Amino acid sequence: MAVPTLEVLDRTNITTVNKITFVNSPIHLRIQNVAQNNTIKSVVVYLWIWNGSQNKVLGSPNATYVKSKISASDDYINIEVADIIKAYLINPLNALNTNQPTFAYNQLTNPTITGQGVFWQVVADVTSTAGVERIVNSTRFATLGYRWNYEQNLIANNGIAANGSGGFVEAVNKWYNPSIHNYITQSFNLATTVATATTANMVTVSDVLPASQWKRCSREPMLIAFINKLGLWEMFTTHGKVTVKNKVEAVTGRRSFRDPSRIDNSYAHSKLREVSEVLQSYSINTGALTEDMNATIEQIIYSPKVYLIKFKGDKQTGTTVGLTIDSTYVTIDNTNITIDSATVGQESNGFFKTHQQIPVVVTDSDFGRKTRLNDKNQIDYTINFEETTSKILSVR
Repeated sequence: MAVPTLEVLDRTNITTVNKITFVNSPIHLRIQNVAQNNTIKSVVVYLWIWNGSQNKVLGSPNATYVKSKISASDDYINIEVADIIKAYLINPLNALNTNQPTFAYNQLTNPTITGQGVFWQVVADVTSTAGVERIVNSTRFATLGYRWNYEQNLIANNGIAANGSGGFVEAVNKWYNPSIHNYITQSFNLATTVATATTANMVTVSDVLPASQWKRCSREPMLIAFINKLGLWEMFTTHGKVTVKNKVEAVTGRRSFRDPSRIDNSYAHSKLREVSEVLQSYSINTGALTEDMNATIEQIIYSPKVYLIKFKGDKQTGTTVGLTIDSTYVTIDNTNITIDSATVGQESNGFFKTHQQIPVVVTDSDFGRKTRLNDKNQIDYTINFEETTSKILSVR
């Protein structure tokens, strides 16, 4: 059969949880013929991956799989597609010309979030002893989420619903700093249609209004923004000790002089040092936690993408209400930061004004869960992070 095209009429609404897939775990396609028996012989599977509108016009498939069944008694053929779909979420130079999932914190408004997911769909040409059948599968939405090992592998039962760890909604208490503005939470939008869905509106953002008993001040404010198990952005506030270290990579070399007898050693350096890289790392203690907060810490450790939001400590006051602080630079650790095109309103008073967003990776390789039974009230964790860019920019 000829290579198919994925027409708009072939696409389906994403209104149930089994249409959400997580590419940091395997995505298995169990292909069968219509009769669902062992007369199946081989398949050609065409995979489309796209962003933007769900109903956009698509060209040729992004990937094609050709596979025969392994055993004569098999009534299915299995194909795994997570790696291909994941490449379109983590590679900024992919064919979709998209960026990686990004999170830009803003203390005046909700953060700017882009590149969080893609649509995908397969069409399978199934060859059986009776001939070739074309089977069109459902449209699905993929994020950088993952499944636990006890959750189902098949996309038809991917562990988010009954077999999951509580579904999409898992009530976990957190601490919130009363001086940090615009805490948010994300969820999947399962009320779209083919005509209205986009990769941007498949995920919704809601404001978090923390109850007073979960507010806690900290002497060194730090906010962790990370991609959680569902591939959604989540925020976590620490209130413990923060230690910052710098790892310096440098080469020291001896200088050569044509006429050493003429060199005044009182001011001339006989050796020079060239610094090639400075990696800044953070060791952050969470402060005392309740036992149910373990789930959040574990997801930070496993997260594929993390930012630290560091606050200078100054707060918005009434004297600047209504002003636009455009191109006005402030400094945290010699780093220039600007708040562009943002008008400060009365609702921002009392919240931290100046912040620095830092892309980091978690460097911890293990996680030991603490419990009330074993550790009494000493439930806290120290998480280690490292900046992804050298603190100084040097010619390499």
